Amino acid sequence: NIISSNFGDVLRLAENMFGNNNGGKMEIDLVTAGVWVPIATALMADAGIKMAIFSPGIASILQSNYLALDTFLSNLAGRLMKTNANNTTSENADSELSNLYFNPIITKDGTLRAQQRIYKHPKTTEFSKRWNLPIYYQLRFGDVCSRLNTAFERTQREGWLADVYGGSTMQLDNIKKETGFELALFVEIYDVLSSFWRPDVFLRPLTHRFIRGAVQIIGRTVNFVSDGLNGQLQFGEEKQRPVSPQQENGEGGENGEFSLESLDEPASSNVRDPYFWHENLIDVAAVAWEMNILESKLTHEFIDAACKAAVGNEPDSKKREEISGLVRGVLSDVSIRIGPLVKKAWNEVIVNILIGKCCGPLAAVKGVAATYRMTNRPPPTQPSPFVPTILRPLKEFNSEFRHKTPLQMGIGWKIAVVQTIAQRYSSAVEELLATVQRTEVALKNRKARKMSSGGMSDGDKVKLQLYLDYKEFSRNVQQVGIDPTTIEGISKLAELTNEAKKRAQNGK
Repeated sequence: NIISSNFGDVLRLAENMFGNNNGGKMEIDLVTAGVWVPIATALMADAGIKMAIFSPGIASILQSNYLALDTFLSNLAGRLMKTNANNTTSENADSELSNLYFNPIITKDGTLRAQQRIYKHPKTTEFSKRWNLPIYYQLRFGDVCSRLNTAFERTQREGWLADVYGGSTMQLDNIKKETGFELALFVEIYDVLSSFWRPDVFLRPLTHRFIRGAVQIIGRTVNFVSDGLNGQLQFGEEKQRPVSPQQENGEGGENGEFSLESLDEPASSNVRDPYFWHENLIDVAAVAWEMNILESKLTHEFIDAACKAAVGNEPDSKKREEISGLVRGVLSDVSIRIGPLVKKAWNEVIVNILIGKCCGPLAAVKGVAATYRMTNRPPPTQPSPFVPTILRPLKEFNSEFRHKTPLQMGIGWKIAVVQTIAQRYSSAVEELLATVQRTEVALKNRKARKMSSGGMSDGDKVKLQLYLDYKEFSRNVQQVGIDPTTIEGISKLAELTNEAKKRAQNGK
């Protein structure tokens, strides 16, 4: 401001007289040689100033210094040649001699040419090389890696519910509210990634490095989850039992036993016993949901923030589009790795766990025959007690995660579970009916074949029970949002119990 107010007229006059030379070398460049070069020389000459500006050793200070000087340099030409409203020419505008004053007019193009000369000057190149920006990035990325290392290690020891967020509780709550994340590890990951583009961290010359860092963090997150889903990453840790001084000395009680009271282990409630989280239905569904949110955030808000930071104040529209396209392309390519993990979690891991849980009650199908064989029980009127429990794990899980099921998953995963269960159910029923048929053939010449309850044989009672069970199972399939007629196994059950159905209808 002092230079502009005192020497602005001279600078504008020189620029007007010597600057419009169609791009040739300017004979007298007061803006560059008279102002910027002395300032840059003074900043680089003094050892103390140079150390304080270019190598403060603290990332935040280095970033602040760079932004301050970069802003100063980018606006230098415009501020130096800005017309002062209180100059002498204005004061004498109404005088008779006002028409004799030369009032140079500097256009925007003229200011831009002056600014370009500043950028192209060798002293500017020398000044820019003084910034050790790679070291700045290493400091920032080192802090990020330290946070993530701690977060991943604690999550692996304590489980997915570990409180690993490095910020305050208020920040944690705000990020959860804004993003929808529930697990602290994913809040930490997204906060770290978002920090790259914050004004107090990002520097445009390091755009490529920050993008590379983001790619590395996303890749590490994907690998961490992928290893867990594949059963290659064990959570928790073995808790070593403390050794008493007597044990160290080879001493002990009778038969080498020691008092348990002397070996009480200090409480370590946060650390869990070893387990594989891909075997836990709730863990898999929760992590898949967090990954689904992460993918959505990365492909929308995160990429938008990265493009905005990378483009900055670039005046060239073509360059803006080119930079934005490159950033969007790189980050989209790495983010697309998340989708297959979410699909695998639901279509493979969750489906297999639910199949295992739902198949347990099918063992009771064999017991249906024993219920009526030689017992003289009346014909059944209700489905077997085990039938409603077959799909209970699926129904409970579906109810708990109905609002946390990714839209792209649809109901395919439920159909896969029901299809497999229905197929195994129908196979069990088919095997049981074959056994009943063999039994009836063996007893066909015996008077015991007809029981006192309405003349219905034990085999007929079993078939009627299986029919009632089939109807109940179909009703349970409908309750989870699946049309039973689309399930091959249920169609087979209907075919197997058709004889009992006709008998029941004729009996009515």
